[in-house]
Amino acid sequence: MADQHRPSVPSPAAPGPVVFRDTTLREGIQIPGSRVTLEQKREFIALLDSVGVAEVEIGLPDSVSACAEVANLVRGHGPTLRPTALVPCYTSRWQRQVDMAAETGIHRIDILTPTSDQLLADPSHYGMQASDILSRVAQVAEYTRKTRLAFSVAFMDATRAPRDRILALARRMGGLGATRLTVYDSIGCMVASRMTALVREVRDAAGLPILVHCHNDYGMATANTLAAVEGGAEAMDVAVNGLGGRAGNAALEEVALALENLYQMRTGIRTELLKQLSELAERMTGLANWPLKPVVGDFCFAHVPVMHIRCIAGGNPSAFEPYDPRQVGAERKFDFSLPVDYSTAVEPFIRKSGCALERPAVERLLAQLQAREGRTGWSEQEILQLTRTIAGKP
Repeated sequence: MADQHRPSVPSPAAPGPVVFRDTTLREGIQIPGSRVTLEQKREFIALLDSVGVAEVEIGLPDSVSACAEVANLVRGHGPTLRPTALVPCYTSRWQRQVDMAAETGIHRIDILTPTSDQLLADPSHYGMQASDILSRVAQVAEYTRKTRLAFSVAFMDATRAPRDRILALARRMGGLGATRLTVYDSIGCMVASRMTALVREVRDAAGLPILVHCHNDYGMATANTLAAVEGGAEAMDVAVNGLGGRAGNAALEEVALALENLYQMRTGIRTELLKQLSELAERMTGLANWPLKPVVGDFCFAHVPVMHIRCIAGGNPSAFEPYDPRQVGAERKFDFSLPVDYSTAVEPFIRKSGCALERPAVERLLAQLQAREGRTGWSEQEILQLTRTIAGKP
């Protein structure tokens, strides 16, 4: 089913399972006008757990509203779902944030540091130079080790930073006690081939697992996340429906399905719940998906051309579907709105219905199929029922 006509793709450099860290509750609430309630977060976290997501990133311990409550909700689902938080090394609040993370039961913190010249050029906010990065990170790392918190080091805007700077820092992180590195494509400016190379070099230099955080400003977030996996990344930040600041982040549903179907990787994600998860995120944020949104959009399995309908209804769905809609919890629909003769398209449905329709009855069937407006189409069962009704059968 999923691998029919599957194109050849590169094998990931890091074999084995990958870790999905969902950032919807941080990046996703950056949607203008979004007001997510604690009860909605409770429902969302419960569904994330059912889907099989391993980590939830909930932001800064001392500034995200209801951070402690959210951490408790995450931890309340047992050891399989773990909360993580962000601690910037460049603010005066970092020590308090580490303490709060430890008190709240956060599983891991990411020590954030700017790495690009573009960020470091803003002394009013970051107040540091490139030569200060290692000492600032080391200070936070030393304190964090005393709390027994696991920690990663996150290189902000790493894809625009000088490569030698990133690699020199990466070589020192293991010695500070970091258990993972995060590579941020903060403004979504990377391309896939360079992302693969960057992650491979950083992974080799650090000898640590790599997590990537990709933004979608050029529509490349999913592609860059997959390219990072090819380079050896073992973890990734994703958001349901690709939610996030500006143009959003890598979409959980897109990354998961591509890894499962195109890379033949077992992600542990229950893909049949992706449509349900997507719909919950829509309700939470008030932001509806574009119907053409990959994987979860309403039109993903809405078939309109005669040849498409005829092939799929006739038992050859792989001719025009990359995967079975049931894999993501969606339903196939058929739409008859083109100004063409759909007579041959309905033949498979008539055969399946067990009815024999004369030409006038076929024309009545077509007229009713084409009369429906404001819907994304008909399901197969609806068409079969309509066919039987026209044929005078219950």
